Amino acid sequence: MAERKRLSETDKSPNKNSKKIKLTQTTLPIVTSTRPLCKYGAKCYRKHPDHLRNYRHPSTEQKIEDDNLTSESIDSSPVSSSSSPPPPTTTTTTTNSSSSSPRKQMTTSNNSTISLMELMELNGEKLLSHLYQMEFPSDLYEFWKFCSNINTNKPRDVLKNLLNLELVGPFEILDDALKQCKTVPNVHLHYRYYYDTPEFMTLIRTLDKSSQFHIGYYRDSPDELPSFLASNNASENNRFKICGDNIFAAIYLYGRSILKSNSKNDLQNFLTDLETYAKKQKYSLDEITPKINARKKKINCTLLNSLGMVVPFENDIGYRPVPFTKDQFKKVCDKFCNSTSESISQTAEDELQHVITCIQFANDECDYGEGLEFGLNLFLYGSSKLHSRITNLLPLAYKLLQRNLYGQIITDHITSGRSNLIEDLNQIEKNK
Repeated sequence: MAERKRLSETDKSPNKNSKKIKLTQTTLPIVTSTRPLCKYGAKCYRKHPDHLRNYRHPSTEQKIEDDNLTSESIDSSPVSSSSSPPPPTTTTTTTNSSSSSPRKQMTTSNNSTISLMELMELNGEKLLSHLYQMEFPSDLYEFWKFCSNINTNKPRDVLKNLLNLELVGPFEILDDALKQCKTVPNVHLHYRYYYDTPEFMTLIRTLDKSSQFHIGYYRDSPDELPSFLASNNASENNRFKICGDNIFAAIYLYGRSILKSNSKNDLQNFLTDLETYAKKQKYSLDEITPKINARKKKINCTLLNSLGMVVPFENDIGYRPVPFTKDQFKKVCDKFCNSTSESISQTAEDELQHVITCIQFANDECDYGEGLEFGLNLFLYGSSKLHSRITNLLPLAYKLLQRNLYGQIITDHITSGRSNLIEDLNQIEKNK
C-alpha cells in the first residue's frame, strides 16, 4: 500500500469547495536514536527547546507521536462533497495535567456566564462556589450555623458587642447581600486591605475605625481549600499572624486574648459555648495544628508578610531563590522608592531589573516560584512605585502556576486603587 502523504500548509482537500487546511508543527523534531534519556523521564517539567532537543522523554514523546498520527488521519480523510453544511463541531480545551481540576473549570465557566438573577436563585455552598470561583471549607458554614443559632435575625452581629468584630465577605453573601446589588460584584475586591495578597480573603474585620485589623482565609492556590486563617492590621504593618486552621479557632484565640485584659462574663460564656460546639464538630482550637505543620514542610521561602510561599517543587524543579536576602531586598527597594539621588535610585533600579532578568531565565527552566516570590515581596513592600513591576511579574507567575484567578485579583486590586478599602458590594462591578 502506498504511503499516505500528509497535506502541506497549502494543500487542498479533495473537495474543491473545501477550505485550505493549515497544519502547524507544535513540537520539536524527535530523534530518539542519538539523544540521551532525561533522568526525570515523563515527569520532567522543563519545556525549554534546548532541553527537549538534547534529551528524550519517552512517555511524553509517544503521546505526541500518537496525537500526530491521529491528526494526520483526520487531516487526510476525504471531505464529503455534499452541499449541506457540516455538522457543528465541539471545541475541546486541552489542559496540562497540573492545570485546573474539572470542578474548578466548571465553576469558572458557570461564573463567567451566570447572571445576578441566576446567582440569587442559589444559596449556601453553590452560591459561594459560583460567585468566588472556589470552594469553601465546612467550618465557614458551621460557624454561620453557630451564629444563626445565637441570633436568628442578625447572625452577622453576634461578635459586635462581645469582640467589636463583624462578619464580612462570604458571610455577607450568605446573609443575602446580593439582593442589594444591581450587578454581579467583584467579590474578590470586597474588604481587600492594602497588604492582602490574592491568597488571602477577609472574613472578619474590626469595627474600630482607627484600626484595619482583619482575619481571613489563606490558601496557596484557588483550587485548594484554605491552609489556615491569619490576621493582620494593615494600618500598622505588612505582617500576618497565623491563628488556627478554622474560624472557630481564630475567634476563640482572639477572644482569649481579650479576656486577659478585660474579664467579661458574657464573653467567657460565649467562648465556652463556642468551645463546646467546636469540639462537637471536631474542630481544633489550637493555633498551630498538624495540618499547618504539614504545610510548613512544603514551604519554599518566607515572604515579607511572615507567611511561607508554597509552589510545586519536585526533582529540584519549580523554585529557585531570589538572589537577595530580605535585608538586601529592603535596602534596594528603599533606595529605589525613597532616595532623592537620581544616581542611587538608578543603581537600585538596575539591581531590580537584574533580578527580573534572572526570573525570565528561571521561567524558561520552569522554576516559576522565583517570579512569584519576588513579585509578592514587591507587593508587600508597599510602595506604589513598584506597581508596574508587580503587574508585569505576578499575573505571569500565577498563569504559569495555573493560578489564573490570583493573577486577575492582583491586577484588579492595583488598578482599582489599592489604598481604597471597598466595603460596599455595589462599588465593585465584576469585569465582563
